[in-house]
Amino acid sequence: MNKQKSNRKKYIINKLLYILLMAFILFLPLTCTTKLAKHYLYDSSYQNISMKFQWTLEWCDSPSEKLNEECSCKNMIYNYKKITNDGHLYSETELVGKMVIIDKPHFFAGGLHTLGQISITDLKTKDVCFFESINP
Repeated sequence: MNKQKSNRKKYIINKLLYILLMAFILFLPLTCTTKLAKHYLYDSSYQNISMKFQWTLEWCDSPSEKLNEECSCKNMIYNYKKITNDGHLYSETELVGKMVIIDKPHFFAGGLHTLGQISITDLKTKDVCFFESINP
């Protein structure tokens, strides 16, 4: 009789440990899973990409070989009124630039940079600015 009770206790303890182990295995990676879901299911429209991430000027390509500080497109990422689904930037009613997503930002990137890249072309001066995304 004592042997049956001890076997039953071992069985219950083993089942509880198994349940705890399964809970640990299943629920621990939830944070990683949410990051994966955000990365692959994230709405990567131009509006969301430009507004949800912080961007810093990486370099500027200008036909007149201006310095980065003199490029006309360096502030266009913040100074537009509307952006279309095609990446066209408007100020009030005038088309002023074109945004192209080169690489979508990553949610997993450690450190300062999130590995996202966009380019913005000023349609008047033909300056092309390249931006990289950074963690806030």
